[in-house]
Amino acid sequence: MEEMKRMVDNYEVVQAISIGKVEVLLGIDETNAERPYMVCTCTRNHSLGVEQFYAFSVGADYLEAVHDFISRVQWELEDLKEERTSVEVPLSPLTQAQCQPIREDMRIGNQVVVIRPERLRPEYRTAVNQLVLALSGFGTSANSRGRAVYVINLSTGEEARWNREDFMGLIKPEHMPAWAQE
Repeated sequence: MEEMKRMVDNYEVVQAISIGKVEVLLGIDETNAERPYMVCTCTRNHSLGVEQFYAFSVGADYLEAVHDFISRVQWELEDLKEERTSVEVPLSPLTQAQCQPIREDMRIGNQVVVIRPERLRPEYRTAVNQLVLALSGFGTSANSRGRAVYVINLSTGEEARWNREDFMGLIKPEHMPAWAQE
């Protein structure tokens, strides 16, 4: 069975690096004699799963395209480093031992839940990114067939959508970080 090629317009994506909140893409269009190389940045709306491409750069020189690709990845890396240095709390991830398991018959609405570290990208596997307040969605109800849980991150205030199975558990009160209690 032939694998589906990832395409952005007429460009086949040949390199992609996810870093931070974006993905940097390098694509080639073998049929375009004038500008066969493309570099762009991609974000994904998690609630809808829609990819958004922006900051396109196209050209005829492969080395220039690779340089642009690497420069964008480096810029995102520096942005992440700066973001981490501004965080004034421990960055170690929360563990199962710090959580109360979520049972099927348990309602989790208006509860502080912990996202499983493996569900987060490696650069975001920290307590700051794991602790969220479950607000709404069918997944907050007990014994619901629905899985969607709409949350707000306790640290950043960003809203997101997760599935109920993405949570490791409810944070035990004795393990709630002081910054999250506020």
